[in-house]
Amino acid sequence: MNKVLRETLIGAILGDAHICKTGLNKAFISFEQSSKKADYLNFLHDLVRKEGLPLMDETVRTYLRQDVRYNTQNSSLYFRTQSIEELRPLADMFLDEAGAKHIPKNIAEELTHRSLAFWIMDDGQQVKRGGVTLCTYSFDLEEVNILKEALKLNFNLDTNIHPFARRLCSQKQEIKKVKTDLFMKEFIYQKQT
Repeated sequence: MNKVLRETLIGAILGDAHICKTGLNKAFISFEQSSKKADYLNFLHDLVRKEGLPLMDETVRTYLRQDVRYNTQNSSLYFRTQSIEELRPLADMFLDEAGAKHIPKNIAEELTHRSLAFWIMDDGQQVKRGGVTLCTYSFDLEEVNILKEALKLNFNLDTNIHPFARRLCSQKQEIKKVKTDLFMKEFIYQKQT
């Protein structure tokens, strides 16, 4: 698996992507987003396919689901990879023995600018004052703290943990630092290739 694909997948798995182990030492990843994020999911689908990851289907599928909380019907888009051996190391990294997603203690070693960008696109929300919230409420407080420390260590990004929702929140000026740094790293990367 090449560097671009690995970093992209790590960011998506930190977000809404699901990784699952299968028999014979293989794994697959499924990607799902609200239809409101169709541009992002189609971009992700094209990138994953272009980088050579075999997909179950060449098209993105649409699903309708009933949300009983609000008595509404939600539309989402979905695609998944085939089950392959190359994905098993990511499954071993992100899944516990019971198959539940968790944050590895060494995530800082894996979190790059590209991973952060895909994590934000996948599961981030811009707030009114210009900052970004990363939806981390599916992780326990210890795991959210591991992510908080990784963001500080790798990007000098200061975040706060929302006390009720366990979300990571950053201020506008913090995101501007990361955007500038990300742009410069991507520019240098493009010049080298």
